[in-house]
Amino acid sequence: MEKLLLASPDVPTLWNYRREMLLSREATTDGGLDENETQLELALTQKCLMKQPKSYAAWHHRLWIVRRRPALAKDELSLCAEFLKLDERNFHCWNYRRMVAEMAGEAVEDTRAFARDRLQVNFSNYSAHHCLAKTLPASMDAEAAREELSTARQALFCEPDDQSAWWYHADVLRRCEAEADLVDAEIATLRELRDLEPGSKWPALALLRLLLRTPRAATHVEVARLHADLRRIDPAHAHMY
Repeated sequence: MEKLLLASPDVPTLWNYRREMLLSREATTDGGLDENETQLELALTQKCLMKQPKSYAAWHHRLWIVRRRPALAKDELSLCAEFLKLDERNFHCWNYRRMVAEMAGEAVEDTRAFARDRLQVNFSNYSAHHCLAKTLPASMDAEAAREELSTARQALFCEPDDQSAWWYHADVLRRCEAEADLVDAEIATLRELRDLEPGSKWPALALLRLLLRTPRAATHVEVARLHADLRRIDPAHAHMY
C-alpha cells in the first residue's frame, strides 16, 4: 500500500483502508499505536506531502495519527514551519498547524509571532492574515488597533489591490472601539491612498465603508463621488454599490 500512496497520495480510499488496518491491529493488541508504527505513519505522510503538499487526504491522515499521540503535536509545529518555507500560502498546512498548535497548547504570542514572520516574507498571504486575526481579541482598544492597522498599512501602500491585507484591515476596524482620533486618522490615511491610487477599488471601498460608519466625518458629496467611482472602476459589481 505504501507504494500506491507514494504514487498517488490524493486517493482517500487508500488512506481509509490503511486506517482500518491500523484500527484492526489496535483491537487485536488491545492498545494504541506503538512508537514504531507511529513513526512509520509519520514518515509515510511526510514523503507523500513532499510529493503533493496540498493533499487533503495525506494531511488528514497525519492529523489522525497525531490526535492519537497528542504528545507529538509540539514537534509538528517545526514540520509546519519547514513546509511553509517551501510554500507560505499552503492553506492545508496552515489549517493543520492551527489544530496541532491547539493540541500543543501554543501561546497566543507565539502564534502571532509566527504569522507576522510569514507576513514579513510575503504580505499577500490570506492564511497568515487569518491566523493573525484569530489571535485578536473580540474587542480591541485604540492602542492595540493602531498597532495592527500600522501592520496592515505597510501592505496596503505597497500593493493596494491585494485583498488579503484589506480584509485584515477591515477586521481590525470592526473589532476596535472606534475612538474618534483613531477613526479620523484612518480616514485621512485612506484618503491619501485613494489619491495615490485612483484606479484601485479597495481604497475607495474601505474609505466609503468607514465614512458610512462615521457620519460625522462624511459629506454627501464625498460619499456620492465614491459610489460613482466604484461603479466606474468595478462595473461588474455596480448594482452592489
